[in-house]
Amino acid sequence: MNEETYIRNVQWAALIASVVILFVLAGTLFREKVIYSWKDYQNAYMKLASEGVDASGKELLFERGIYQVELEHLNRIDRCITCHNGLEDPMMAAVQQPHTLHPGKFLTEHPVQKFGCTICHGGQGRALTKNEVFGLDPEYNWSRPLLYEPYIQASCGRCHLSIFNGHELLEGTDVFKWGQEIFGREGCLGCHKARGVGGILGPDLTEQGEKTKHEYSFQNISGEQTVSNWLKSHFRDPEMVSPGSLMLKIELPDDELDALATFVMGLARPEMPVDYFSLETLNELRGHRKVLNGPDVYSFSCSGCHGKGGEGKDYRDFKTGVPAIMNPDFLRVASGDFILFTLLKGRSLRQMSSWDPEVAGWSQEEIASLVRHLEGTIHSGLLTENITPVTGSVRMGKEFFRSHCQSCHGEGGTGETALAINKKDFLSRTDKDFIIETVLLGRNNSGMPGWPQMEKQETEDLLALLNHWYRIPENDGDPGLPPGKPEEGEFRFHYLCSRCHGTYGEGDTGPAIMDRDFLKAASDQFLYETIAEGRSNTAMFGWSTDVYNEERLNSQEIANIIAYLRSVAVKIPDYIYPGPNRGDLTRGKILFDDRCSECHGLMGEGSDAPALNNQEFLSAATNGYIMATITVGRIHTRMPAWGYPNREYPTLSGDDRQDITAYIRSWQRIQIRF
Repeated sequence: MNEETYIRNVQWAALIASVVILFVLAGTLFREKVIYSWKDYQNAYMKLASEGVDASGKELLFERGIYQVELEHLNRIDRCITCHNGLEDPMMAAVQQPHTLHPGKFLTEHPVQKFGCTICHGGQGRALTKNEVFGLDPEYNWSRPLLYEPYIQASCGRCHLSIFNGHELLEGTDVFKWGQEIFGREGCLGCHKARGVGGILGPDLTEQGEKTKHEYSFQNISGEQTVSNWLKSHFRDPEMVSPGSLMLKIELPDDELDALATFVMGLARPEMPVDYFSLETLNELRGHRKVLNGPDVYSFSCSGCHGKGGEGKDYRDFKTGVPAIMNPDFLRVASGDFILFTLLKGRSLRQMSSWDPEVAGWSQEEIASLVRHLEGTIHSGLLTENITPVTGSVRMGKEFFRSHCQSCHGEGGTGETALAINKKDFLSRTDKDFIIETVLLGRNNSGMPGWPQMEKQETEDLLALLNHWYRIPENDGDPGLPPGKPEEGEFRFHYLCSRCHGTYGEGDTGPAIMDRDFLKAASDQFLYETIAEGRSNTAMFGWSTDVYNEERLNSQEIANIIAYLRSVAVKIPDYIYPGPNRGDLTRGKILFDDRCSECHGLMGEGSDAPALNNQEFLSAATNGYIMATITVGRIHTRMPAWGYPNREYPTLSGDDRQDITAYIRSWQRIQIRF
């Protein structure tokens, strides 16, 4: 190529480039003069305001042109005031958009110069036409389109949301606040974590409100492609929107779904200066929050699956079913240890995740409060005062004993699978309060269910029967024991008592005597007399009356043992000991296959009833718990009370129930500790 040709080509290129630039400039000029509407809006505003003054009496000052707010700390540029000229003009309160006065007093604490507009309203702050600003036209496809009511209230959550610490109702956030209440009421933290607290089965919601609409799949969504519509559709039918989702449907009216979607859209951890956040929000984002009580913990974390009243979900209606943890028959036999262990360890192969503080973020205090709340729902109405055997009927007491107690304690209270209670050296040493507390509260872990549903008259009738057998002292008195030394009592216990009562007092050939329910009800007088004088016609001899060698115990040594028992009973155990297992598992398998497998599965895997062949369950459930559950059943479920006569099911004898218990226990392969 010669020099002349090269120069000619360069000249042509320059000419073409100049023409293109001219076209661009002309198009830009045309677009600004004709297409863009901001000048028309400004002219219209000037016409509206030309004859007026503002509320302070000053003449209106208005600067024509593009008004731009640069917010480096928020990483945005907003030009919204270019069209919304009257948002701070009191005279524009009654006119239409885009000239109207901004509603409320928001701008007093959120001046445009510091906050801009899009941080709350969404949309494209740099745009100068309505379609571009709103971002609803697919041509523009903004990641954060303009927000409309009520969803604009979600923006308040970016700075003011406190999930746990609570906050006063801010102006214009009534729907958002309602959504927060629904979020807590529906148990969403049972599967989702937010701000360090909750389950791990679903995605963490801490920054859910930061997601743009492009991070959602609208393949299975009908209607508008907005985040709010996606959330509402997902709440209604999670598996349809997100195939494979295990989330349960949230069946709420539309207005409540709107509120819940608004709240979830407000869950965020935006990158902005800390002085934008409320103190409560800032503390939560840093991991500091208020400690909740048991009912609130239940509402936040349990109600979504187990129901607001702990009623659970039927196993035939749901794939995995959900146990009714406030079922009165469950609470009659489940100890606090059982509930606590289940909370901390969860249930493998089920949708029950661990609530260990290191996993779920709830504090130990909150977990303990939740356990007390669940236990309290069955014991809150107990009548333990002003009960006396004097006004009871022995005849009615016999009827009650025959229908409620005989299946375990044997005919006439002479003992069967449970201890004999028709014994002078038992009844004459106890007192009325011990009997009442044992009957009403039961002995969790040991197989003795509580009977909190008993009427006052029924309790007095039963006391009258026991008093008829052998007189029960009104008060047990004071044995006058010297102060006990637990460390010395521990040695004596393991050397002498553990032979029959188990290494850890969990029971073996003798009953469980480190049971907290037992030691709470038993007085020192009762314990002293039982240890010192024994029980007739049993292997429990009197350590002060029947022993004549170096093993004979004096009052100080017995006081030491009692002190040791009580010192252990107040501690949270690190392991739940199954306790005595006297059944025949071979017979138990035959009985289980015949009576239990239809609902619980051939190998206890669970089908129309809870899975029993589950290592977390077997580590939490004592043999006494299993035995008691078989005996009393579960009211309002298909689990019959196998220990009592029933028209539909044959009654299982005490030996039968023990055999089934032994078979279920044989599935345990590992021992999980707290």
